[in-house]
Amino acid sequence: MTLQNQVRRLTQFHEEPSLHAWSITSVGNFSLWLIVLLILFQTEYLFLVPLMVLAQIFPQHRTWIMTVGGGGLFLFKKLNQLQVTSPFWFAFDTLMIVGFLYLFYRIAKSFAKLPKIIKNHPQLFLHALLWVGIGLMFLFPAEARRDPSRMLALNLTACLVFFAFLIWRIGFMLYSGKRGTIKQQGFVEHLIYCLPYLGSSQVPYGKGLDYLNSKRSTDRLELARIQLAGLKLLLLASIWELALTVVDAAFFSTAVDAEPLFRLHHISELIAISTLHMPGPVTIWGSLIVDMVYETTQLAITGHLIIGCLRLFGFNLFRNTYKPLLARTLIDFWNRYYFYFKELLVDFFFFPVYLAVFKHHPKLRIFAATMASACLGNLYYHVLQHFDLLMITGNLPSFARFSSYLFYSFVLGLAIFVSILREQNQRGQPHVQHSIWVTLRKIAGVWIFFALLRIWDHSSSAFMQDTTFFLAIFGIRL
Repeated sequence: MTLQNQVRRLTQFHEEPSLHAWSITSVGNFSLWLIVLLILFQTEYLFLVPLMVLAQIFPQHRTWIMTVGGGGLFLFKKLNQLQVTSPFWFAFDTLMIVGFLYLFYRIAKSFAKLPKIIKNHPQLFLHALLWVGIGLMFLFPAEARRDPSRMLALNLTACLVFFAFLIWRIGFMLYSGKRGTIKQQGFVEHLIYCLPYLGSSQVPYGKGLDYLNSKRSTDRLELARIQLAGLKLLLLASIWELALTVVDAAFFSTAVDAEPLFRLHHISELIAISTLHMPGPVTIWGSLIVDMVYETTQLAITGHLIIGCLRLFGFNLFRNTYKPLLARTLIDFWNRYYFYFKELLVDFFFFPVYLAVFKHHPKLRIFAATMASACLGNLYYHVLQHFDLLMITGNLPSFARFSSYLFYSFVLGLAIFVSILREQNQRGQPHVQHSIWVTLRKIAGVWIFFALLRIWDHSSSAFMQDTTFFLAIFGIRL
């Protein structure tokens, strides 16, 4: 066997039939769960390991195990984050949230009987309800949302925060109703993704129940293969975590007794420093590129842990982040970088616009759909991400807070549109095998574009400050 084949067998161990058969044995299965336990030991996902084992032992009850166990952990975590610790109000909020989800389940199940305007625009109806709820909550005095003695107002606010957090998952439930598949699905099944302990963002990893069911294991041998693929992602997450530790020590260390080999800066720190003293070009470009790779790796670690756990439950889901740093085009990077966020934008913004407008103008149609998803949908999603802060403080998001991200989304949408057109123009043409140098040049171009674009997407974004820094990189001083 050649060295290349040996390396492939090692990196693709989850595809080995002999390992599938061994992992079903008592010794093999014990070894699998021991490794999983060691990897997840210091993570918030440790509490899922008993649920994963139970789901393997009782696959016919997998839905209930994930719903009651995972859903309970999710509610406990999120309500504690919202400082709901009283047993009475914890029970009140839980009943409100589950009851709210059940209401939408009944709406989705009766989709054919809904008014025509709702059937034609279910997602607009859903988001309109959210904003009506926001408006009604502002009828409460601002101090009522922060006053511990006004518990009803506080807990209704918490439930509305949950509505905003779960709105995309409820959207997938409505899509199940539109397709008619929900008639064969029970309410508890939908709670698998509607009460998601896996993942701290609004993005539904694994999308809705229709998608999850299409990826569900059907027999023990298939489950073994999927679990090994999940184990691989957990191992990769550990390796990338170790790699980031090395990068931290080499470039970003702030310890007094551990000066880095070469001082670089994360994007927020770099821009803040530039207002006082512009670093040299090596520091600037090194920081931009390394920080982009660093952030991409962080996202991969999070996605690998979540998808790895879902695979251990028996769902053969696609990775959230799949080698984006090897992408040769902007659209390829976007598809690989944050798969389930991209799918959210495609499902809720791209396709609805694509199917509705400019049907006789293909390029304009793609432009409108791309800008609706990568630009407007992207911005709207991130506005909703700050909803909990809005409801607690009563401060509406300011234009200054999101102007930088609006610019980021606008440029991203235009760039993806151009990349889509370029790929379309190349279809049907003879495939050209590029040299390694041409391939590296294409990859470098993608890295540079996204490294520069991130100037307008960081934790302390401010449009004028970000733009001033960008221009200063090229010697233009404002």
